[in-house]
Amino acid sequence: MNLYTPTIPWTVTSPDGQTISTVLPTTVRTFAEFVLVDVMTGDSDPVYWAVAGATRKWGPEWASRFSLAMLTYYHTGTAFEAAEQDSDHFWNYLADVYNTTPRGSERRHFRGTNGWTALDNLKRFAPDPNTFFLKMPRTYFGVKDMCERHLSQFGPYFQLKVCDYMDRCLGLPITNYAGLGNNLPTEPGRAAQMMYPNQPVALAFNLAYNAAVTIPPILAAPWFDRPVGPAEIETSLCGWKTTKTKGNWFGADILDKREMMRTCPSPKAREMEAMMPPLVKKGTFVCYL
Repeated sequence: MNLYTPTIPWTVTSPDGQTISTVLPTTVRTFAEFVLVDVMTGDSDPVYWAVAGATRKWGPEWASRFSLAMLTYYHTGTAFEAAEQDSDHFWNYLADVYNTTPRGSERRHFRGTNGWTALDNLKRFAPDPNTFFLKMPRTYFGVKDMCERHLSQFGPYFQLKVCDYMDRCLGLPITNYAGLGNNLPTEPGRAAQMMYPNQPVALAFNLAYNAAVTIPPILAAPWFDRPVGPAEIETSLCGWKTTKTKGNWFGADILDKREMMRTCPSPKAREMEAMMPPLVKKGTFVCYL
């Protein structure tokens, strides 16, 4: 941010009650500014905040079931209902709602025979859903390899989702992201090449990553316990592209994930919804990308 960038004071609370205060630019022009606002508002992925809070309040097994269900239908309401099932009934519940439950856009193809096969492969890999993430290696390459060998419909996007749930939500840190630049999901790869035309995807991703390295560093939500890394940059690249090309706005994903959760009427679901970041009024931040 330069001297003439308009700013707004911003305070967030991490799942352990830590208060983090900063100032955010209300006019966003650079990728570093975009990452900062994306992370500090929680719009990069508001679900991680809720799952991290659920891990503390209801335990890692409940949070693991929620996260695993998100990997199937990518719908917070369905994931909540699945997490409420005990481990013996979890897979039956997901099968029972297969033909009727809504899908998030990221899982719009999780249907038909291929979807059933993917669901069956998940169950074979982790008959006890509480152990799914515990069975995964603690490196990006290891998770990628495990998904490719044992699961279906788990390409680059959902390989990273597994890593994110482990690292940001469930207390299972991913120690190394080597190889990510060569295996990016389609949209962040395109975003990186929009920023750096005529560059190979992996190099463009590294350049975007370096562009977001600031002093002091931007810290990774929701714990704010380390600088943002390759996984956070990949997520913000997705948001940067949809904002630049489709008019997305900071706060849209928070609103979307909260509305999905409201399909569950229980007080516990309202409690989990409240663990997500606060709603951001549309127009609070203006982007010139």
